[in-house]
Amino acid sequence: MKPLFYIMKRSIINHIKKLTKKPLHLILYIILILAFVGFLVMSFIMPNQNITKSPKFSFSLISTMFVLTVTYLQLNQGIEKGSSFFRQSDVNLLFTAPISPKKVLVYGFIKQMFATFVMIFFIAFQIPNLKNYYQITSVGILIIFLSIFTLFFSISLLSLIIYSITSKKHSYRSNAKKILNAFYLCIIVWIIINLLKTKDLITTAENVFESKTFNMIPFVGWFKVVLSYATKEIDNIFIFNALFIIVSIIILIIILYKTNTDYYEDVLGATERKEKMYAAKKSGNKVKEIKVDKIRKINQGFGSGGAKSIFYKHLIEYRKNGMFFIGKESIGIVAFGIMSKYFMPHSSIATVLYFSIYMLFIFSMQGKWIEEMQIHYIYIIPANSIEKVFYGTLANHLKNLVDGIILFGIAGFLFKSDIITIILCAITYTTYGAIFVYTDVLARRIFGSTHGKIFKFFMKLIIIILIITPGFIGASLITYTVLKGASYASYSYYIILALYNIIISFLLLLSGKKIFEVAEI
Repeated sequence: MKPLFYIMKRSIINHIKKLTKKPLHLILYIILILAFVGFLVMSFIMPNQNITKSPKFSFSLISTMFVLTVTYLQLNQGIEKGSSFFRQSDVNLLFTAPISPKKVLVYGFIKQMFATFVMIFFIAFQIPNLKNYYQITSVGILIIFLSIFTLFFSISLLSLIIYSITSKKHSYRSNAKKILNAFYLCIIVWIIINLLKTKDLITTAENVFESKTFNMIPFVGWFKVVLSYATKEIDNIFIFNALFIIVSIIILIIILYKTNTDYYEDVLGATERKEKMYAAKKSGNKVKEIKVDKIRKINQGFGSGGAKSIFYKHLIEYRKNGMFFIGKESIGIVAFGIMSKYFMPHSSIATVLYFSIYMLFIFSMQGKWIEEMQIHYIYIIPANSIEKVFYGTLANHLKNLVDGIILFGIAGFLFKSDIITIILCAITYTTYGAIFVYTDVLARRIFGSTHGKIFKFFMKLIIIILIITPGFIGASLITYTVLKGASYASYSYYIILALYNIIISFLLLLSGKKIFEVAEI
């Protein structure tokens, strides 16, 4: 194992040396690390006495939904495309070296453990907010970190084993997907049957996900139980479930270590796909797989030339999806936005707005305009850069507006809000989407393709917090002090936010306009 440990050590050292040659980037990394440490320390020292009224969703239900979602996505991807602990450099160097495949597998496990820390890094920023609503102790924080780390590692391991078995025949893979989907379908049917009896969604969720039957399901039930103890005193049930997880992981490692010594061939396809994903993420894109049987023919021409042709191109691409601007991201934002009604105490349509803005920030990391940066013709279109950026992002704004109308139309019906409030919330939501898009433009203008998506995500987060905070403060002061008691005060809050966002978006557009002028960016 010494050569393998040497490779890992040198990789870390070389990465640090590369950063020392770029002082600005090194400073940004240091700020990012300090922010992570600060949130981590805050998570442990933050008192529990200031907890607000408990939300309608218990922490156990949140843990269940998280585990079910992660498990399905990881296993489904593992069945379809495989899972890999390796990079292409490992394939070229280690797979051909006279080193035992078993030792190479251990090396892969260790690398996977480091990669999983990225998720822990993100979770650290959510802990202080969770402690506002749940009695999470210092031990509970450790439980959250260790559970999530172990969950991602064990599911990746299980995905690799499943893929190695199902990759032998197409029918095996098809049957594995049917079993996975059937399992989740059974849970849905279970929920529906219980819902018909209780007539209450929260009560139904508690009856199903808190039952002994669900808790006994391997991995899903075990991890859910362990995670739920972040707000409870540790007892024998926690210890037993933790032991089940540890023993299961050991068994999975032994299965792969002892019986599947020909795993090199199994991970080649997944490694190649993983390498494409890394390259795409670094350049700001996402990996797309062409499915010929799902291509949709449409009849639409380009309504204009120059920079406007970019916008019409995006319209054609959205129409090919079959739902115009409505896609998976739209469904996700609407679903999470409506869920905030049941999650937050004393919720209102403003609560849905805040929560959906948070979700929009996460989903706004992708967009049609990003894809244009990889197509060289955009740099020679006879139009100024502002036009290119505006028309390159216009489809994003229209998509956000459509999502906002759907989201707040449903939310307005649930909260019995008036039509003016619904429209203003949809417009405000769209303007925040504009800020996120143009902040992303500026971030890519500053950092280029030097850094990966995770680094840009956190730097963009810091910039956005600094930008939108004055808007919230100003709108609140004017609405609740200057215009307090006025009949139109409730509307003025959204109007002020929208106007502030439009001004800031325009300034961000001007700041990042050169992104389509210099191809090297």
